[in-house]
Amino acid sequence: MTQSTLSIITPSYNQAMYLPQTIASVLGQNYSNLEYFVIDGGSTDGTIEILQRYNFTQLRWWSEADNGQAEAINKGFKWATGEIIGWLNSDDVYLPQTFARVSDFFEQNAHVGAVYGDYHLIDAHGRLLLRKQEIPFDYNILLYGLDYISQPTVFFRREILAQCGYLDETLHYGLDWEYWLRLAQHGVIFSHLPHDLAATRWHGAAKTLLAPPAMYAEHTAIQQRYWAKYRFKSAWLQRFYAASLNKYYRLKRQLLKLWHGRRLDFPPGHWVMGEREKSEREKSEKGER
Repeated sequence: MTQSTLSIITPSYNQAMYLPQTIASVLGQNYSNLEYFVIDGGSTDGTIEILQRYNFTQLRWWSEADNGQAEAINKGFKWATGEIIGWLNSDDVYLPQTFARVSDFFEQNAHVGAVYGDYHLIDAHGRLLLRKQEIPFDYNILLYGLDYISQPTVFFRREILAQCGYLDETLHYGLDWEYWLRLAQHGVIFSHLPHDLAATRWHGAAKTLLAPPAMYAEHTAIQQRYWAKYRFKSAWLQRFYAASLNKYYRLKRQLLKLWHGRRLDFPPGHWVMGEREKSEREKSEKGER
């Protein structure tokens, strides 16, 4: 079977600690029809020295100040020539055989525009926290429940860029979630690929784990942008209604996981990470004594 050409974009900024593992996970796929871009935002932590180790045929990279992650990724989208596109943040990694599985799936399913898969949660040291297994695509769960699609596992056909546009560069936290919603509203067919495709890293500096108030405000604005349910005139009733929908669709996702024989979201990732950090602190304190 002919391999599709893949374009992978990695946005990077001061992630020298993790970047070598990210790059290795891309090049280690040993995928012949690969185009790889690393778009750096002007890092000062040794990232440039890491990138200089690679030649042009392995990856192409640029380093200059930008206005954030979305702008960096969009630069890569505009340069990409591959039939299939994905982006991998500079602290995440692809799992073995991901590119081959994705390419084969697209070859066999011409009607599908975007795929996403199962994934691992790993800590700062690359140790497994949890395995996450997902469900078939459900737009209502995505909008009213939560963004259950793991961004590093998503790949889509390049023609979607012409059809749906690029990432919204005003967004800093929900840029991927907004893009999945936009693609779905444009009629792009999403399909779940039931394989572990990537690992997303949870560490102290990860912006989604820091969860500042600006993140919640941005998520609310995105949801309201795509909101299709009846709105109450009463702000209190509307908040109650929205909260009820959220609970309902989160529960629906767990029930669908049971129905499809998938792994439930228990224990929660935050709990597992917290317990591991607690255990390491206790070991460190015992060692100091």
